[in-house]
Amino acid sequence: MERKLAAILATDVVGFAGLVSRDESGTLAKLVRQEREIIRMQVEANRGRVFKSTGDGFLAEFSSVIEAVNCAIGIQKASALEARQSNTDNALILRIGVSLGDVVVHGADILGDGVNIAARLEAMAEPGGIAVSGEVMAQIIGKVDIPLADCGYKTLKSTDTSVHVYMTQSKHGEEGGFLDFDKDELAKTLVTGGCICGAVRYEVNAPAISTGYCHCSCCRKFSGSAVNAWTAFPVSAVRFLAEEPVYFATTPIAKRGFCAKCGASLTYQLVQPRETAYLVMHTSSLDNPENFAPSVHSGIESKMPWFDILDDLPRTRSADSKVLLEAWSSVGLPDPETWGPLAKPPEVF
Repeated sequence: MERKLAAILATDVVGFAGLVSRDESGTLAKLVRQEREIIRMQVEANRGRVFKSTGDGFLAEFSSVIEAVNCAIGIQKASALEARQSNTDNALILRIGVSLGDVVVHGADILGDGVNIAARLEAMAEPGGIAVSGEVMAQIIGKVDIPLADCGYKTLKSTDTSVHVYMTQSKHGEEGGFLDFDKDELAKTLVTGGCICGAVRYEVNAPAISTGYCHCSCCRKFSGSAVNAWTAFPVSAVRFLAEEPVYFATTPIAKRGFCAKCGASLTYQLVQPRETAYLVMHTSSLDNPENFAPSVHSGIESKMPWFDILDDLPRTRSADSKVLLEAWSSVGLPDPETWGPLAKPPEVF
C-alpha cells in the first residue's frame, strides 16, 4: 500500500442525533445542502478531496497544510454566516479538526494515524471551532490569520500517545464560535469586476473562497502572462449584468470564459467529472484586485525559469491537486505528464 504525508480535515455536526430526532427530514435536507454548497465546495476550491462520509461528518485530504486550514476557516465562516442569517435553533454547527501525518492509501480511501488524529481533534474542538495538531501549527504560524490557543499536550484516546493541541476559543456574540461578523460582512459587501471594454460586467455577493497564483501552461496560454492570479467564488453568488462571457474548452476538463468583443480573460471552471460549485475569476478582472492577495502558488512545475515571486507562500504542483487528479482521471488521463493545453483523452479508457 502507498504511504504518504498528508493534511487531513475532519468535520462533524454538533448534536446531530438530537436534531434528527426533532426534525428528521429537515435536518437531513440541511445536511445534504451543507455538504454540496459549503463543505465540498470549500474543499475543492482549496484543491482538496473528500474521501469519506461518516454520516453527519466528512474526511478530506490536502497536499498543503495551509490550504487545509484555510478550508476549515472557510467552512466555519460560511456555516456561521448561514446559521446567523437563518435565525433558527436548528442550524447545523460543525466541529473541525486538522492534522498532518503519515497516511496509507487504500483505493479511494485513506487510513492511518493522520486520519485518526484529525478525527480525535475534531471531537475536542468547540462547537463552531477548529482544533489543529502541533505539526499543523508549526506549518501555518504567521501564514494563516486564525486565533489558536495553546492547549498543551493531550491524550486524545487512552491508547494514543499525547498530541500538542491548538484550538480556537469562543467569543461572546450572537453568532457564537471564534468568528466576529460586523453588519457589513453579514450584508456581503458586493464584489464587482469586468472586461476591458465593459461589455461583460459581473457582481459577486459572497466572500471569496480561495485565492492564488497559477503557473500552469494552460493558464499561461489563456492569459498571455507568465503567471495568472485567481480568486474563487461560489457560482451561485456570481451574476453577469448584461453580456455573458463566451466559453472555450481549453482542456477536456475545464472551460474558460472571455469577452467576445475585447478578448479579456475572465473565468475558469472545471466541468469534469462534474461542474464545480465554485467559479474562478481572474483577479485582474476585479475592480479592486488589491483586496484579494494570493495565498498559494500552484502549477509550479511549469514556472518560467526567468520569472519568480519572492514570497513564502506554499508552492505546489498541478499533480498535488486532488481536484485536478480526479478530473483528469475521469477523462482517462491520470498521468500528469499528459496534462496540458488542448490535451485529448484516449478514445477508449
